[in-house]
Amino acid sequence: MKELYRIYLTYFKKLLIAFALYSICRILFYLFNASYFSEITVINFLGGIRFDWVVISYLYGPFSLLFIFSGGKKWKITSFFFHLASLIGIVFNAIDFEYFKFTFKRTTADLFHTAGLENDILNLLPTFILDYWYVLIIAILLVFLSIFLYKKSDDREEIALRFIPRLALIIPILFINVIGARGGVQLKPLNVIQAGQYATAQNIPIALNTPFTIMKSFSESNLEPLDYYQETELNSIYNPIQRFQSKDSTTGIDNVVIIILESFAHEFIGSLSGDKSFTPYLDEIADNALVFENAFANGKKSIEALPAILAGIPTLMNTSYISSKYASNNINAIGTFLDNNHFETTFYHGGENGTMGFNSFAQIAGIKEYIGKNEYPYQGDYDGNWGIFDEPFLQFCLEDLNRKNEPFFASIFTLSSHHPFTIPNEHQDKFNKSENPFLNSILYADYALKSFFEKTQNEEWFDRTLFVITADHTSQSFTTKYNNRLGMYKIPLIFYAPNAIIPYRDQRVCQQSDIYPTIIDFLGIQGTSIGFGQSLMDKDSPSFAINFINDSYQYIEGNYCIHFDGEKTYALYDRIQDPALLNNLIEQKKEEATKLELKLKAILQQYNNRLINNNLTP
Repeated sequence: MKELYRIYLTYFKKLLIAFALYSICRILFYLFNASYFSEITVINFLGGIRFDWVVISYLYGPFSLLFIFSGGKKWKITSFFFHLASLIGIVFNAIDFEYFKFTFKRTTADLFHTAGLENDILNLLPTFILDYWYVLIIAILLVFLSIFLYKKSDDREEIALRFIPRLALIIPILFINVIGARGGVQLKPLNVIQAGQYATAQNIPIALNTPFTIMKSFSESNLEPLDYYQETELNSIYNPIQRFQSKDSTTGIDNVVIIILESFAHEFIGSLSGDKSFTPYLDEIADNALVFENAFANGKKSIEALPAILAGIPTLMNTSYISSKYASNNINAIGTFLDNNHFETTFYHGGENGTMGFNSFAQIAGIKEYIGKNEYPYQGDYDGNWGIFDEPFLQFCLEDLNRKNEPFFASIFTLSSHHPFTIPNEHQDKFNKSENPFLNSILYADYALKSFFEKTQNEEWFDRTLFVITADHTSQSFTTKYNNRLGMYKIPLIFYAPNAIIPYRDQRVCQQSDIYPTIIDFLGIQGTSIGFGQSLMDKDSPSFAINFINDSYQYIEGNYCIHFDGEKTYALYDRIQDPALLNNLIEQKKEEATKLELKLKAILQQYNNRLINNNLTP
């Protein structure tokens, strides 16, 4: 019995090392991203141990089995599997020490199955290591700490249990691991959303750990059918089918160009934020355009932006739409719609061809021509990382548009304001006003936009063209008022056609998914579309915005936003009076919360069921 006790003690010491490593990673994760979180409590950290238990049960499972069968012998293969499990956990947790600043969520499985991203990661890996060398050092130190503690936890004398006593190890250790893998004895295995028991929506990432979110998003990428409402009731609450009536356009607009600016948050545009501006030219445009001051992205990644902007399909699941099993669904996107009305359609992106599946999605969206880095003729303009610098690429887009037959549609996706924020050598001295390289890259991208429009306005087709300027998503925030669940999605949305649009600042809530139906309505084209946005030309229709992160939905309409976990609304905020989302009004304003939840459930039911049943075409 003494030997059995010693073996149990050794095993639990080693298990304690694993829990300690995850707790250290959680504390470091918080310290690296402390400005994002508010009202931190001890339970945010202690509750996270339950999620650590799940991952430890899986990752250290091979170690546990070998420990049992070794009966106390110090097999090298046993220690190897322990250190391998520690390495995996440390590396993935360490990734989010810095990557979280860009996504505001723990990394999920789409990191591994985003089409075309493999080449980009390989190209950028040396840059990432140079920029975030301190994260690599921390990870290495944690690995060495794990090895050191493992050796220290060994029993001084090797124990060799006989077969019968060894069986006494099996049941308790297996029980611990089986219960741990489920995250407890509840009916359903632990999931991301249960982190809400230990943290507010803002603080949920603290309770989680990155291996857990990766593992769960790998296994739960499919949508489930929803039946909140009967079909007739459902359509009366929310119907994604929109019918556009043909009308004589008095605007004189024939062509459309959407410019999607990489990481251009509302925060950096002084004419929108009221703070210091890093976009002097975009500010000029905004003064002469229709500007939606409460526009929100539907996601936090570029791969989530394209389906929303071009097809009115937000990503309301853990996997991006482009990477999901539903990406091959039939959709009636803007390219299809305009191609049927004799538009030439082109998608321009200076990045590697195939990056994030942009070329494939452009084709699915009905856009006839994709022009990427491979088609760009001047390879000297390659930034060495992602693709072609913004200024020369936008000039190339202009040259190519001059060869198009009208009417034409084009979508241009920029990239210079993406990490590692490279600026051409000839402009290094001009754009170094900030100590932060990201803000300098915003200044450069704004300059590239200015160069584009200064030449474009001299073209004969300029007066017949609507320019829609928006962003794919926000990036890291530098001010507290944007460092929350609401501000992290706030982006510019500008409709610019100097001879056709009267400058106006519209205060309605809107989203990327509204862009497609708004363009069709603006052009006065007859037809039917299915999407999860609406035309902003219809000022009487209640507008909204929706996004999804950490297994939680955020729905914004009017003065309020709610957070919904799929079963219940657990938070309601007055976004006007409380833009930092500090005062949860769910108990004081239950009627408002119920009203918004009713609409949100209808949207989710339409979204899930239509994606599952491939029912996104009229």
